[in-house]
Amino acid sequence: MKTMETKATKRIYLNLTNRCNVKCDFCCMFSEPSKNTFLSFNKYKEIIDNSECFFELQLEGGEPFLHNDFYLFIEYARFTRRCTKITISTNGILLSKHLQRLTDFCDFSKIPIVIKRSINYYLYNLDNGIFKKCRDLYLATEFIPNFKIEFNVRLRKEDNWIVEKLKEFKIYEQSRVYELQNYGRMGDDLYSKPFIVRNIDEFFLYASDGECFNEDMVKRSEYEKTLK
Repeated sequence: MKTMETKATKRIYLNLTNRCNVKCDFCCMFSEPSKNTFLSFNKYKEIIDNSECFFELQLEGGEPFLHNDFYLFIEYARFTRRCTKITISTNGILLSKHLQRLTDFCDFSKIPIVIKRSINYYLYNLDNGIFKKCRDLYLATEFIPNFKIEFNVRLRKEDNWIVEKLKEFKIYEQSRVYELQNYGRMGDDLYSKPFIVRNIDEFFLYASDGECFNEDMVKRSEYEKTLK
């Protein structure tokens, strides 16, 4: 069975939960360990079923691996036969526990999976071995078909040292490097307003309770701040 080659025209960004295992002081979703909103499977199914075209799925948080129904979600996406790619945004703390199951799913389903593993100063302060772990992660998965590791790098103005570390550990080419953006907990006019690179016809943003904000990242962020 070949990798799914049908081109999606729609991307669905789903914030699976506002709970996270860390509390980054720039989080755009106001996530933290004390939060307790989890997207229900019924609401998820409704969102997916209402998307009649081929679609890409991006699973976010909070930390998406904290959701007990995480694998039910991706299995249902496979079941529709309309999901052409699954992207998972994660801080990476739990990733090693899920890597085998994810690669097995990728091999069985032939749906490409992209892992966007975060690198930033906050995570480095929690674990100064993060660059070596990210390099080892990339090398361990480099040749797995349909499975891709990218590093989602967010910088403060003073964080050029992170770029140098990426180059030192030879993962710069696998990294998507941007400055932090001015929304969420990072309310600072020194930074630009948020944006999503438009490389698909349309996309929709969903909060952790299933509320849709179309393409408005700021409104979704402000709404997440109100959720417990």
